[in-house]
Amino acid sequence: MIRLQTPPLAGLFALQLLLAISLAAQAPVTRGLLPVPRSVEWRQGQLPLDTTFRIALARSDPRLNAAAGRFIERLVRRTGVPLSHLVGHDPASATLLIDARRTGTAVPALEEDESYTLDVSTSGVALHSATTVGSLRGLETLLQLYESSERGWSLPAVHIEDAPRFRWRGLLLDVGRHFEPVDVIKRNLDGMALVKLNVFHWHLSDDQGFRVESRRYPRLTRLGSDGQFYTQAQIRDVVAYARDRGIRVLPEFDMPGHATTWFVGYPQYASLRGKYSIQRKFGVHSAVFDPTSEAVYRFLDGFIAEMAPLFPDSYWHIGGDEVEDWQWNSSSHIRAFRRRRRLPDNRSLQAYFNSRLAVILRRHGKQMVGWDETLHPDLPRGTVVQSWRGPGFLIDAVHQGHPALLSAGYYLDHIDLAEDHYRADPLASDSGLTAEQRNLVLGGEACMWSEHVGPETVDSRIWPRLTAVAERLWSPRSVTDVDDFYRRMAITGVALEQAGLTQASALYSMARRIAAPTDVPVVGSLLELVQPVTFGQRVRLQHTTQLTPLVRMVDAARPDPPARRVWHDVAVRVAADHTSAGLAADSLRIAFQQWQLFAPAIEAAAARSPMVDDGVLAARTLGQLGHLGDDALTRLLKGDKPDSVWVAAARTQLEMARQPQGLLRLVVVDAVQVVVDAVSGRPVS
Repeated sequence: MIRLQTPPLAGLFALQLLLAISLAAQAPVTRGLLPVPRSVEWRQGQLPLDTTFRIALARSDPRLNAAAGRFIERLVRRTGVPLSHLVGHDPASATLLIDARRTGTAVPALEEDESYTLDVSTSGVALHSATTVGSLRGLETLLQLYESSERGWSLPAVHIEDAPRFRWRGLLLDVGRHFEPVDVIKRNLDGMALVKLNVFHWHLSDDQGFRVESRRYPRLTRLGSDGQFYTQAQIRDVVAYARDRGIRVLPEFDMPGHATTWFVGYPQYASLRGKYSIQRKFGVHSAVFDPTSEAVYRFLDGFIAEMAPLFPDSYWHIGGDEVEDWQWNSSSHIRAFRRRRRLPDNRSLQAYFNSRLAVILRRHGKQMVGWDETLHPDLPRGTVVQSWRGPGFLIDAVHQGHPALLSAGYYLDHIDLAEDHYRADPLASDSGLTAEQRNLVLGGEACMWSEHVGPETVDSRIWPRLTAVAERLWSPRSVTDVDDFYRRMAITGVALEQAGLTQASALYSMARRIAAPTDVPVVGSLLELVQPVTFGQRVRLQHTTQLTPLVRMVDAARPDPPARRVWHDVAVRVAADHTSAGLAADSLRIAFQQWQLFAPAIEAAAARSPMVDDGVLAARTLGQLGHLGDDALTRLLKGDKPDSVWVAAARTQLEMARQPQGLLRLVVVDAVQVVVDAVSGRPVS
């Protein structure tokens, strides 16, 4: 059996460490802070952490008391220092004094003040905030400040003044297409709190599943959920868990489209009567509510009346996207209704439905939120429009006087890079909005649609890329350094794992199931060098449905693995000054040579475990890349400029390597491209 001479993963971690050290020296202002605070003033001195550390609250506050307890527990796990878990009320004896002037609203609200100031001196820490939620945000910042040295753990002296740039900073998690258990929800809420996100958008119904227990309409889950749904007690538990972390819970029940599972149990409310069943295929389906039926509005009124107490947030998402209007066009009574009402088209018919729904929601104390397809001159004032089809829809919404959210550019399921999400901004510099219109831009939400994720893989699709969105929505507009962000994202990724998320560990747990025990190292190492194909590519190549097992190498691979930037940065260093590249050139040569060994090793592993066959094409192409990179590096170090035939062949090979390799994409093509460009005399990027 062919074995790799040096484990690529070990080499990768070593290079990551070297890069982290060198970049840290270049970015002392931000250190490990993510998101970057509004204002940071580093001062002289340190505050050591030892067993005398104590926390005191200036005022009694059960939510803050619980948060202080979680803070201590996380600090103990991180440092190994035995600390007292008692939270006192005597400022004189406290190392850390937490002073929140108000407890804030009983239900987390859009208007809640999240600002705080944090002062660390050689004698103690003072955290001041207007509300409890501000102190929650400050505690997360404080945990990011702890540093280790040969003398132990300590805090650097610093003065921080911080507040979010946007009031609405969210994550949408779709549990309709694939169900996510409560423990998955909670660990992602912990991750959200860690990076100061404040809205959990819970997409609870779709054509593939209805996920909330209704006692008034029990057939919704009895027939529309495959037995996978949240009880009302679980909903209350999650909402309380989120509140303790300063996070609002926004429910979404999609209507009038994406509504098949409403009609599995209650077909009388569909535009066309008939028998409905849970959809296993993804996409846009024809089942849609009948907007002309008064019985529909009575049904929805009853449903919302039951659900509203479970979801105390003042906002309620109706969906409203991708309405397939075939049923409307096929119904004679709906066509007649349109003529009577003088509704010119089905967009106006949907606007009529939305206006009726808005009245119901207001009666139950809710403000409506909808996707950008709901935008219409007749859309009720105050409806929040969530833009997913492009930032232009956000601009249109605020021009029409509606509050707006950006999700375009934040679709995590598309398998974009973290830097792509980082560059998307709800308030682009060229938006042309007035000050009043800019104030209507509430913020944004990242979206994790679940066609291709389940409980085992969802963390790796959300994290750590979600940190890019979190920083964009919290930090000042001027914080745009992509290299520094990636450095800090790696640090935050470790903290996320310590908080219970599985975005890194899932890769190897899945590799152990995919491969025979002796092959796990090589399969895991290959997975560090690839990413999944994009959402659209996977749909076309695999024809996924709700029944597709999410257990293959494409599921184990991460969207933006560290190897991509590590090897690219090493290659850039070599290309910039190959005469004195030293360690970087040696590391790159070893990597290129190791890549050439993958194909026979993966082929042998595939003979022992059929699922490894998914990696054979990627391994073969990786070997060819390694050969090309080794040849180009040798020529570069010798000063041997290749002829035009070699250059043309190399470019063709690189272009082919960028294409999907089965369901995987290689992430190290850019590193080879840099060396090829350098030896060819082309500009290096």
